Amino acid sequence: MVYSSKNNDFIKDIKKLNTKKYRDITNTYIVEGDHLVKEALSQNVVKYVISEENTDFETNKPKIIVTEEVLKYISNLDSPQKVMAICNKVESNEIGKRILILDDIQDPGNLGTIIRSCVAFNINTLVLSKNTVDLYNSKVIRASQGMIFKLNIIIADIEEFLEKLDDSYKIIGTD
Repeated sequence: MVYSSKNNDFIKDIKKLNTKKYRDITNTYIVEGDHLVKEALSQNVVKYVISEENTDFETNKPKIIVTEEVLKYISNLDSPQKVMAICNKVESNEIGKRILILDDIQDPGNLGTIIRSCVAFNINTLVLSKNTVDLYNSKVIRASQGMIFKLNIIIADIEEFLEKLDDSYKIIGTD
């Protein structure tokens, strides 16, 4: 079956994933592009793969085929990719030995870049304050270049999180 109408309720629900409110309600989010979808598949967080008609993208996950018009409707990009995926959010409370804590980062591109840097510098846990830009914002995901899937990320109240840490952690702060 090929979804060809933007008025289809299922397609409208997918489009709603472009809002934080709906991502939070459903605990899902969208990734766009071949590279990001492959990274998400490698971490087993993909619920559905969405692709344009006549796009050969191999997956063992359920595949939703849509027209170019529907893909443009769903996408947040001016020039949509031919493949995207609906992914399940992953909640983690596992605290590693190398932690970076970020408080109130507002620019999605900056957060995505920091996520890439964390992976490059072997940070294994990233803690985000509750006032930080939405981790599943499409700009954050794109800027992370798929590294969002390779990092343990916790969203928490920073003061409460710091109280949980034992004395083996050395805390360094900047402003």
